Amino acid sequence: MKEQFVEHNCKYKEAFNNSLTPMIIIDAETGNIDDANLAACDYYLYSKKELLSMNISDINILTQKEISKEIEKAELENRKFFRFRHKLFNGEIRDVEVFSSFIEVGDKNLLFSVIHDIKEKSKLEKDYMINQIYFDNLFNNSPEAIAMVNAEFRILNINDKFKRAFQYDLLEIVNKDITKILCEQTIYDPFCDFRESIIEGKCIRREVRIKRRDDSTLDLLLLICPIVVNGNFIGAYFIYSDISETKEKENKIKMLTYNDSLTGLFNMKFFLDNLDYEVFKNNSNENTKEKLVILILKVNEFKEIKNALGHFAGEQVLKEFALRLRASVGIEDTVARFSEDEFAILMPRIDTLYEVERLSNNIIKNLEDYFSVGNGEFQITTCIGIAVYPDDGMDSTTLIRKADIAMNKCKIQNNNNTTRFEKSLDKEIQEYFWMKNDLLKLGLKEELYLDYQPIYSIDTNRLVGAEALIRWNHGEKGIIPPARFIPIAEKIGMIHPIGEWVLLKSCSQNKEWQELGYDPIYISVNVSVLQLEKPDFTKRIKKILEKSMLKPQYLQLEITETFFTQNYELIQDTIKELRKLGIKIAIDDFGTGYSSLGQLCELNINNIKIDRMFIDGVDGNINKSKIVKGIISLAESLNITLTAEGVEREEELKFLNANRCTFVQGYLFSKPVEAYKIEELLKRNGKNKICLC
Repeated sequence: MKEQFVEHNCKYKEAFNNSLTPMIIIDAETGNIDDANLAACDYYLYSKKELLSMNISDINILTQKEISKEIEKAELENRKFFRFRHKLFNGEIRDVEVFSSFIEVGDKNLLFSVIHDIKEKSKLEKDYMINQIYFDNLFNNSPEAIAMVNAEFRILNINDKFKRAFQYDLLEIVNKDITKILCEQTIYDPFCDFRESIIEGKCIRREVRIKRRDDSTLDLLLLICPIVVNGNFIGAYFIYSDISETKEKENKIKMLTYNDSLTGLFNMKFFLDNLDYEVFKNNSNENTKEKLVILILKVNEFKEIKNALGHFAGEQVLKEFALRLRASVGIEDTVARFSEDEFAILMPRIDTLYEVERLSNNIIKNLEDYFSVGNGEFQITTCIGIAVYPDDGMDSTTLIRKADIAMNKCKIQNNNNTTRFEKSLDKEIQEYFWMKNDLLKLGLKEELYLDYQPIYSIDTNRLVGAEALIRWNHGEKGIIPPARFIPIAEKIGMIHPIGEWVLLKSCSQNKEWQELGYDPIYISVNVSVLQLEKPDFTKRIKKILEKSMLKPQYLQLEITETFFTQNYELIQDTIKELRKLGIKIAIDDFGTGYSSLGQLCELNINNIKIDRMFIDGVDGNINKSKIVKGIISLAESLNITLTAEGVEREEELKFLNANRCTFVQGYLFSKPVEAYKIEELLKRNGKNKICLC
């Protein structure tokens, strides 16, 4: 009977079997379980065969009397589900909601039941209640005055601090526009024109002074935080912090703390504090990050001027330089003296970098006029280094450092000009040169070594291969991962000798394992597109195989999928030659590149390695599971084996096994290890079960 029901239509059968929700079909008269989907098997921890041999009373621990009582209760409450208690294979009791409906198949009455575990639902409800209590306590007991408004900026609620601070009760102002209540009372620095920015999701932070009902005033820091749900603005929090007590003290010490005594400009401390604030404000706003521009300027040859004309003359130059600098910038820009002959400018809220270019040109133009010092005149030039937030950094220290690097480059070039920071100027360039030099040194191969990561067959539980992974044990820097030095090796041409060393070393090692009597496995080696582009690459591989005496079928070359966009026409002939030799070809990191079905067929690929980004959490991610299933289906249709990379959890292995993936590798089985540990694995090959099926 169940076949008549389930197999009546293929799409219904597929929906039943592939549903992630547990479903069972019960004989309405006997209570016997007639069918169950995979989700039900996973939930109750029984195999399908075991479930189909059971009665529903084996799972539902309620007595018949209790069941009848629950059915009556559901009818009274007009519920479409029943609350039962089901027992799993491991003895655990779960509270479930069962949605059941009668169906007739032939002359047999069946009960179609869908099971929902309410443990998580109950937990969420409890968590919600607790969170609501926490929020209410935080809201009402906050030392800040807080008002919550809707999308029209009408007041929904205020806390106790708000009532005391502004002398209003909720009933007096509820559903009133907060801008009418408070912003009209703003005495200075009004900031009522905030609606568009808030609706766009921007946080607003401003200092304001507000008059209260009794005509007294408060200096406040106003923070307006938008409430956005699913991309839609639904309201905002207005948070007022009383800064009246500290405002007067701040104003008194501000001049002493934040100003340079010689030039009258801000000093480094003020500049850095202001930069920190602007960066923090932008980092806190996830929706929009405004561009900030930092300029570091150096007075060229200032020390020579001071040494020639004296200390006083040097001070006069700096004062005049500061005046011209201040006259060159906008009112919102911050100008500071950083050190004896270095200055800095912060430009907030920049729309285009054209504004930066305009400012730089304006500064240089204002410096063209001669400086009068003593009885003589001098022309002063400057070097300007530029860094931009968030392009060049997300914190103040990084931005200052990069602007300084750019300024120093400008200085080295002896330019009365500007230099924008480039990534190549930073640590990368330093690292590039020392790595380049060390890679070219003789005897480098003594510092190189290989680790091997096992590759297992899911079906046979056996070790079938190992991926060779190069490491660099630098004498001074320690272990350097391949991701850092391989790109440099490619740039300087060292990828060819290094690549051949890896191939010979790994092939020889594989042959050594075979000669020790272990079951033969294949060795998988990553090769660069640059290696494949060499016309004699196939000949070199043949020589390596001859020297190591390894048969071609035990060597697999891994090529990243991106090669399909890099000289594909040139490389495809090399791959075909390698395949004729009997060497396996694998596409590494599959799913991240641009390969086509036609290319896969044309090249006669042996193996596809699914990138770890798709494997990570595949058992719980619908989109990832669809992608992986699609790749598996594609591989099966092309008769290509599959290797899943980065398997780290048993649930991922179980998913891959259920969906017919061929091979697996990852930290669940072993991290990359030395050759002798692979030998130990070969000794007990097949004796340890790796699958969870």
